[in-house]
Amino acid sequence: MRGCVVVHGFTGTPPTVSSVKDRLINGGYTVAAPCLAGHGGSLNDLAGATWRDWYETVRIAYTELRRSSEKVYYCGISLGALLGLKLALDEGWGVRALALMGTPIVLTRFERLAIPLVRYTPLRFALHSVPKDYSKTVADPKGLELYKGMSNDRIPVSAVYQIVELQKEIARDLKKVTSPLLLIHARNDKVAPVRNVDIVRRGVSSDIVESAYLERSEHVITMDMEKDVAAQKVVEFFDKFG
Repeated sequence: MRGCVVVHGFTGTPPTVSSVKDRLINGGYTVAAPCLAGHGGSLNDLAGATWRDWYETVRIAYTELRRSSEKVYYCGISLGALLGLKLALDEGWGVRALALMGTPIVLTRFERLAIPLVRYTPLRFALHSVPKDYSKTVADPKGLELYKGMSNDRIPVSAVYQIVELQKEIARDLKKVTSPLLLIHARNDKVAPVRNVDIVRRGVSSDIVESAYLERSEHVITMDMEKDVAAQKVVEFFDKFG
């Protein structure tokens, strides 16, 4: 039996990745789609979670699938993609293959400048959360309205710092990743610039790294215009490995 862990993005919830989850189930996979620690509740819940809490959610889902599945795969979007790389670092070929969407190894130039400005100046005492910029999330109007109901509308600044710490953790050991990778990215991604695809490709040691670029979507690919295309690519990629 084949199992797959499917993980949503930052501020999101499991329903935001249903397009991939459903396609995998139809393809014969047993799917675990956990809700990351701190997500799906209040802003304070999200602010109180660390990246290690998020990762523990992933590890629990992975461990449970390993008990019943001969092979375990992984699909994640945004924060879920980062957590997948961390799992691949720790488990090696215990993760048979990974499909990563909108992987944010680096953020935009503005965010890379703004985050330290807040974190290491007196601004940290005044700024605790910021509104989510939905214009950067989903291009499809219907998908956007659905996404708004499935995610937090504000972002805790403390949680952003946790993403930065997770990025550092992964960047330090990225060369240790050897599992086959499929990198799906929207060319118009304004959260995780498309150059992240090349950063991952050059950084890992995987012999198999495939990429797919989407032309009409924004960052949350799994709820956008090409969600079905992306989901099908995930299944076809995993099917190559058993």
